[in-house]
Amino acid sequence: STTSEATCQLLESAERGNIKEGMLLLIESQGRKILARVAQIVPYNAFYTEGDAWSEARRKGLPIPEDVARRYEICKLDLLMEIPRSEVRSPPQPGDWVYKVDPKAHLREIFGVSLQDPRHVWIGTLSGYENDPLPIPLYVENIPMHIAILGVTGSGKSFTAGALIEKLSEIPVRDGKSASYPMIIIDAHGDYTDYADYVEGGGVLGKVGWVKRYVFPKALLENPYLRRKKNVRPIGVNLDLILHRELAEIIVLYYKGTLEGAELQVDSLEALFNYMIDKGYSNVQSIFLHHFNDLIQGLEELAKATGMHHSTKAAVSRALNSFKVVEDQYRLLSTDSGLKRIDFVDEITNKGGIAIFDFSADGAPGVDLKTKQFVMTYLATLLFDRFTQYKMKKEDRYLLLIIEEAQNFVPDKSYPVSSSLAHTKLSAIATQGRKFGLSLCLISQRPSFVDRVVLSMCNTFFIHRISPEDVSFVRTACGGLPQSLAMRLTTMSTGDVIITGQMLPLPFPLLCHILESDRKVEPTIGKTNVCERLAQLRGL
Repeated sequence: STTSEATCQLLESAERGNIKEGMLLLIESQGRKILARVAQIVPYNAFYTEGDAWSEARRKGLPIPEDVARRYEICKLDLLMEIPRSEVRSPPQPGDWVYKVDPKAHLREIFGVSLQDPRHVWIGTLSGYENDPLPIPLYVENIPMHIAILGVTGSGKSFTAGALIEKLSEIPVRDGKSASYPMIIIDAHGDYTDYADYVEGGGVLGKVGWVKRYVFPKALLENPYLRRKKNVRPIGVNLDLILHRELAEIIVLYYKGTLEGAELQVDSLEALFNYMIDKGYSNVQSIFLHHFNDLIQGLEELAKATGMHHSTKAAVSRALNSFKVVEDQYRLLSTDSGLKRIDFVDEITNKGGIAIFDFSADGAPGVDLKTKQFVMTYLATLLFDRFTQYKMKKEDRYLLLIIEEAQNFVPDKSYPVSSSLAHTKLSAIATQGRKFGLSLCLISQRPSFVDRVVLSMCNTFFIHRISPEDVSFVRTACGGLPQSLAMRLTTMSTGDVIITGQMLPLPFPLLCHILESDRKVEPTIGKTNVCERLAQLRGL
């Protein structure tokens, strides 16, 4: 044994499935109690070893007298900590006794908290205890340090995200009272719209003040079902809530996909907006809506007055016309929407609401990725600016921004997405947001395609089954995993998850399983009824 690993032999009564991988055992060594996790169970039988005397009998299918064989089971253990909670500084000794422990009877000794303690939510079960679930505590105070949920399609990451949303909708805060954590969800595939339907149908989601589903205006125009929903709202944008410099950068990014070599274009656009305001136009929003031709004429006037190079003027004109599609095609500027007011952030943080931005085919029909990125940029700008104001006024607020398919909004350079308009603002939230209560939950099926700096800011990880190409990256991003858990990363069953980081009140990662009972609202997206529908179509 070492200070990190040990091996023990099971008693006969503990063999044949009575001890399972993932279970916790207790080693008593020289007056110490060492908590260990079963990493691997290896059965041995002297009559079933390579090249033994029974090889020929097995070859011919003859019966083997197993009752007289030398048989035993070996457990390989990960040493986790000494109880009470301290580091293992010296290994257990040969001959030390190992005991099965009832974790529920020792929750405070193991986790440092009990089920009645506030500021914690409990999720899933420790692996090995599925028949008698042992829930895992998550420390809510560390949400501002950012979260990542990673896993390939079908691994259960969206189900886990939903379970986390439900747990955060009813957080024990003090004196037996609960409150919900304000959340905004960027829903790429419609995985979370069930929450809006559930609440509209009269369901109660913890202590959540309200749940609203935001869709692109075109979705409301084309879908009468959505128009009948009382809690469905249109997405709208107010350009005047964005600084002129930032808006200039957004427009160039929308057109070119990059700011490289575009400094003059950005400078010229910023100067143009200031020029139009100086001419007496009330705001940029109304200029784009009602005076776009005047804006192009103003560009000509500014170019003559400042000696702007012809190529720069032409590039700015193309960028403006390209950006105009957000109104001409998607009606984001003219649509009446609560998102056009900065107090949208006040409302969600005051009432503990959940705002779901439906970027699926239902909520964003025909909307391209860069327009979704633009909406994401606008939203991130509103959040960052408002939370900065809260901080300056010493007014503590909290909000969790959950982003599905995070690689589309904060991509690494290796990811084949032309650009991400939202990258700069989301990076600012990742690096500075924790200081004033604005936090990210990044969800991705390809974590190595998420910006490395942004992902490195996450301090709590829920890791489901991942692609072999992502293993090395994930192990580095989450701060390392013991070999016994790392070897499972590509083979874990659906619902199995490794939890590690600051929300876990333990200094080591845990292998867990998210239970069906962790979600009250049953997800409907992704369910199929292939055989039944085929039978109907064929008249069977």
